[in-house]
Amino acid sequence: MPGWLRSRCEKPSPQKAAHLDDGYVETWAAALTIGYGRAWEDRVVARREGIGARLKRLRLARGMSQRDLSSPGISYAYISRIEAGARTPSVKALRRIAGKLGVTVEHLETGEPTSTELGVSDAGVEYGSLTTTELRLIQAAVEDGAREAAHRAAEQVIKDREEAERAELRKRLEELGG
Repeated sequence: MPGWLRSRCEKPSPQKAAHLDDGYVETWAAALTIGYGRAWEDRVVARREGIGARLKRLRLARGMSQRDLSSPGISYAYISRIEAGARTPSVKALRRIAGKLGVTVEHLETGEPTSTELGVSDAGVEYGSLTTTELRLIQAAVEDGAREAAHRAAEQVIKDREEAERAELRKRLEELGG
């Protein structure tokens, strides 16, 4: 294992660990597989890295070059500057780059997969393999499901409020009567 990678993969000494959180990567293999398939478990890395580092990690994990990721209006030099932390990507650039990487813009921004990405992955489909039509179909289902879930949750809130109000009235009646 190369020395530069070893220092990032090995467990820190107790003295260093006292000043770090538990964000080290256990093995060289884990360091190399971050970003593949269902490897969303390594959320510590995602939380600590900036958008440029995340972009580079996702790009390399997919075996893409900066030129592969470039498109009209988004040069490989622009991508290089984003990865280096010298530029903040525009919304337009984020959308195009996320689409080419096969992740959502939210995933690219935060490092956390969205519930949609996780659901698609749980079904055994790679999010990046979905066509635009398939993505629209899934997004429509997600929106319908979210609306229904919000409606059910709001109904439960109403029931909880009513029950709390009844309990408060019982308490007052007992105080007055007893």
